[in-house]
Amino acid sequence: MNSETTNLMGGTARRFRLVAALLGLLLLAPGCGPRVSRVEHAAVFHPELREKTAALLPDRPLTALECVRIALDNNLDLRVAEIGRRLATLDRKAAFGLFLPQIEFRFGYSGTDNPQLRQTGGGVVQLSDQRIHQTEIEAQQAVFLPQAWLLYDIRGRGEEISSLLRDRARQMISLQVATLYFAVLTLEDAERYLGVTIENVEALLGETRAFEREGMALPSQRQEVETLLLESTIARDNVRRLLGETRAELLVAMGLDPFGIIELVRQAPFLPFEPRSLEEDALEALTRRLELHVDDRTLEIRKREVQTAIAAFLPRVAGLGSFTHSSDSFLVYSNVWTYGVGAVLSAFDGFRNLFGYRAAREREKEAFVRREQRCMAILLEVLRARHRVDQAADYAAVASKNLETAEERLRESRALWDEGMIQFSELLDAVTEKERAGFIRSMAGFQQQVALATLGDVLGRTPKEP
Repeated sequence: MNSETTNLMGGTARRFRLVAALLGLLLLAPGCGPRVSRVEHAAVFHPELREKTAALLPDRPLTALECVRIALDNNLDLRVAEIGRRLATLDRKAAFGLFLPQIEFRFGYSGTDNPQLRQTGGGVVQLSDQRIHQTEIEAQQAVFLPQAWLLYDIRGRGEEISSLLRDRARQMISLQVATLYFAVLTLEDAERYLGVTIENVEALLGETRAFEREGMALPSQRQEVETLLLESTIARDNVRRLLGETRAELLVAMGLDPFGIIELVRQAPFLPFEPRSLEEDALEALTRRLELHVDDRTLEIRKREVQTAIAAFLPRVAGLGSFTHSSDSFLVYSNVWTYGVGAVLSAFDGFRNLFGYRAAREREKEAFVRREQRCMAILLEVLRARHRVDQAADYAAVASKNLETAEERLRESRALWDEGMIQFSELLDAVTEKERAGFIRSMAGFQQQVALATLGDVLGRTPKEP
């Protein structure tokens, strides 16, 4: 064995060891990587979430706009939607690779324990070297491949759908945060009203006990007041629990710790509402709703799939080219260029292409029908949302009138109390009625705000950004 052969074998052996090491690293990496313990994750998840919440929540009450802005930056559902959009973009870019040349690099090494010899009439002739390494570079370029263009277009429509779904998710989160925001304010008013009621009932209980000591009230009357106080206390406690749960839901929608503390600004910025005909609202909803834009893209994809099924009957043409280098010294030409053109046409594949075309046509019809279903559902949503807005406006008007009446009654009761013409319990009833009327008016206002926000979302007006 000469020195040249020895060096060749040594270099080849080193390359094999390097390739083997890389393969071993790839195969063993998933199994040998660090495993995340459930206990370790649980130990760090909540502390990190608390730190994040403390950093994002200011030391002051938040407005509805600020809550929506924090939610759009931190909501986990929106993060999933954004990841889906990025994946769709990568799929589109990967589909573009079908238009680029496909290049492969091959390396081979072969050896035999004995030289390859062949007997001839006059003796023995060696056919090749005992050890050979061969290198090959092969390139393939699609020349006529309609499926590639259609697939790229389908991936583009998929990317558009992912963007629309992300934007729709942002709209839904905005509406959810606004709804929870006003739900918290409503429950805070309910808690305040029940607190005033409890104070008034406690005062009434003291007066009743005094009358009972003077023989002017029966024990059963005092027990009725005690029962009313117990019921009011339990109702306030239930409202407090519900308020805590609603605040936690708001924090989760904002991507924050549900155990955190959040204070809200007491505001009711009613959305502008322009009275229009039902037909105008319906037309706006059918034009702006993102779900219908998604259905439009889906229908386009189904049409492209029909075209793809038709393209399956066409030939697929590609250009081929390769370069081969061999170390075999017995070859006259160690470097060889090969080129050509190849075409494939499916003559019969068990009717798979035929039935695939029929299935694509049916999926196109299904997409069309689903879009029609969505349009009809949106029309119904517009009708219901309009009715909810009108109903909320009626309730708000009645609540405002009741508040005016309760305030006037309270002024009259205070004047009569100053003159000594009514008992203290009657004055407390007037105070309680005024607080109750104020709570109902506040709740009606918040309900009107939610109804207007819902109508705006049904019409497709909910902004993707705050």
